[in-house]
Amino acid sequence: MAEQDYMLLVKPKIDELMEQIELDQSVSQQSSPRERYTQTLLKKLPPSPHILELGCGPGIPTLRSLLDQGAHVVANDISTAHIQMAHRSCPEAKLLIGDMTALNFAPSTFHGAIGFYTLFHLPRSKLRGMLTKIHTWLKPGGVFAFNLATIDEEEIHGEVLGYGMFWSGYGVGHSRRLVEEVGFEVLLGEVVKAGEGRLEEWDQDLRRRFCGWWWGR
Repeated sequence: MAEQDYMLLVKPKIDELMEQIELDQSVSQQSSPRERYTQTLLKKLPPSPHILELGCGPGIPTLRSLLDQGAHVVANDISTAHIQMAHRSCPEAKLLIGDMTALNFAPSTFHGAIGFYTLFHLPRSKLRGMLTKIHTWLKPGGVFAFNLATIDEEEIHGEVLGYGMFWSGYGVGHSRRLVEEVGFEVLLGEVVKAGEGRLEEWDQDLRRRFCGWWWGR
């Protein structure tokens, strides 16, 4: 896959999906690893922290939860439709549309960062550079919470509600080594999947292998 092809594949498909999906308010009530990780992140940060969220989606549940608990959030998403919805649900956030790899911030800008269901949409060739940027943007003692694919594949092509989608991954062990190589220290790592008592039958994460990581700068 060419370096820019992933943008052509991922962005239009997300926009098309959002045209057909009404934002269900029950999403914010669902039990999910993201909710647990978000709360743990906030407990590790100072009051009113400055947080970067990558792949914020429509703003619910994570961005809205961060704002409601006093965080100052800069949120990014590649989807125009997602950003428009986030403007409505989270008007007080600073929202940036575009490819996350094109973002630039001064060093030590954020106390924390979150990236759920987003980094695995990048080609593997871009992952190290993105992680290096995030490490630079965090203040000393900052924490990054995110998840990655558990499968070691250069290109994973699948469908979401009938639309083609692209993912990539290195697998759990390789991903951990990569993140440590760019300067992060592991605080917690786990793989969560259906059948382990962590997910409900109606949960949107059901049948997904959720590789979650906590990394301290």
